[in-house]
Amino acid sequence: MLALVENTLSTLVDILWGPSLLISLIGTGIWFTLITKFWPVRYFGKAMRQCLNMDKDTSLSKAPGIVTPYQAASIAIAGAIGTGNIGGVASAIALGGPGVLFWMWVTAIVGMATKLVEITLAVYYRDKKVNGDTWGGPTFYMEKGIGKKTKLWIPLAWTFGLGIMIQYFISLENFTVSEALTEAFGINQIYTSLFYGFMCAIVVIGGFKKVAGFAAKMLPLMSILYVAAGLFIIAINVHKLPDVFALIIAKAFTPCAAIGGFAGASLLLAIRTGISRSLFSNEAGWGASPMAHASAKTNHPVEQGLWGIFEVFVDTMVICTITALVILVTGEWSSGEAGATLTMRSFRSGMGPMGFYFVAFVAFLFSWTTSTSWSSYFQTLLEHAFRSKPKVAAKIDRLMRMCYVLPGILSTIFIVNIGIKTEIVWLVSDIATSLPTYVNLFAILFLTKKFLAILKDYEGKRVLWGKEIFYKYDKEI
Repeated sequence: MLALVENTLSTLVDILWGPSLLISLIGTGIWFTLITKFWPVRYFGKAMRQCLNMDKDTSLSKAPGIVTPYQAASIAIAGAIGTGNIGGVASAIALGGPGVLFWMWVTAIVGMATKLVEITLAVYYRDKKVNGDTWGGPTFYMEKGIGKKTKLWIPLAWTFGLGIMIQYFISLENFTVSEALTEAFGINQIYTSLFYGFMCAIVVIGGFKKVAGFAAKMLPLMSILYVAAGLFIIAINVHKLPDVFALIIAKAFTPCAAIGGFAGASLLLAIRTGISRSLFSNEAGWGASPMAHASAKTNHPVEQGLWGIFEVFVDTMVICTITALVILVTGEWSSGEAGATLTMRSFRSGMGPMGFYFVAFVAFLFSWTTSTSWSSYFQTLLEHAFRSKPKVAAKIDRLMRMCYVLPGILSTIFIVNIGIKTEIVWLVSDIATSLPTYVNLFAILFLTKKFLAILKDYEGKRVLWGKEIFYKYDKEI
């Protein structure tokens, strides 16, 4: 029965993640990179500097928004840096071979432009609640941008919301971190799932601002710890890097034969897996993180959009790459393991027993911030869907926060008791990821002209008026 389920899901993933989505995802990134004359590349240094210093801008005190740019970005980055960076990268390599890392890089490089666009549009089309709080996201620019010309935005918005909400019910974070803790300490996975759920609940119950503050504090700590440990393992195996990079490039363009516990992979599987895992990790094109950025205090949508360039680079080009290189230089990639277990064993191979427990600890931190950050996305979608009935929306919001961790705990119990393989869980995630990505890519392509006008407005401000802010949120560009 489970074999039938896996085959059915795999077939569906093959359809949804076929050439149409792969071309759309990569093609959209290339399109925006080209029509902006390589804007993310030309402004890469500026984006890094501005993101690191943005909260020092005193003019932001009077800017619309409810959290600082850094806090908004922390939610988005924390929402992205999670299971995709530890379990997702490992599962990708276990499924598609070393070549998937190359396609993750390609997706990330063009994805910087995609994320710049979707964050910029989310801030431009954001709205205010009755209490004055700002909020927004893809469903808002679908309604306010596409909705001006066609009713097509309605099925697009519902499809987007469906795909995002599936993530709520499968809760990969709960399953992945409980699996890692069980692997490390030998505790029953049901108990570790309950513990993880409790830790998430104490943050989520406080609402959006508490989630933002929590993410802002945790993000630097967990990222620095993980990067430092990964670089240590890579450094002591630096002599293997030439062969590893040669293997990555070679297997990015040729099938990967079976070796050890690795079953082998076709070229198409490597490409598809690399692109899908890159999307799951950095979320460029998925449309999730713009919902966090829409609440940021900012003087211009593009200023917040700069965080998109920063996010994709840090998430994929730094953290995912470190995970992949550790797995490859230690030789564990062909062991037959997958998910968080593969990453943990790779770190143990490089650091000794301490590495095994270290990854379990970091996996907990990564997943903890991801789960709590994603609560704000689910909240945005539910409140937007019931915005015409604010009292109902408020009740749903309270209920969602009170019961937020239950689906993750229940799904983990279900998976463990039935004995479902990790690969099946990721297949469901791939299906859920593809749905909002299709409609979000369509939406931002539809609004290309609007984005270019906003970008021109930003550049004009810098060139003609120096530091003077002339962009107004009630102004139609």
